[in-house]
Amino acid sequence: MIKDLAAFSAKLDAAIDATMQGTVADGAKEALQEAAYQQVYDAYTPEFMSRRGSAGGIADPGNMVVSYGGKTLTMTDEAPWQQLWGGAVPGERLAEAIASGSSRYNMGAAGTRPFHEEAERQFSSSGEFERLLAQGLRAHGFCVK
Repeated sequence: MIKDLAAFSAKLDAAIDATMQGTVADGAKEALQEAAYQQVYDAYTPEFMSRRGSAGGIADPGNMVVSYGGKTLTMTDEAPWQQLWGGAVPGERLAEAIASGSSRYNMGAAGTRPFHEEAERQFSSSGEFERLLAQGLRAHGFCVK
């Protein structure tokens, strides 16, 4: 019986890991993209530069890194600074400067725009996280109610 329990536990852990790195990570990217548009891109329209949005900017899923380890899902945005913008600091992420309202990237005095926090809040409070986790576990053969 203990051997069966250990096998079940290992299978469940593997299914959770795969689901968190797949289905749930994809859902987290969608939440991050939505929050970037709501809190950053929809806040104002710049007068002198074009925005990259989902084509190389902070809403581009290709710039979003979602990792899972130690029972923690971590989201970061690796979007690079635009070349024409002189406020970049080596090692500082564009998304962090936008979220903090950094004076180096305070376009139109927009202030702080913590879109990562909003994405996390929406993703966890909407029930989407639980729905995607259950969907992934079902896909791995588990019965989730």
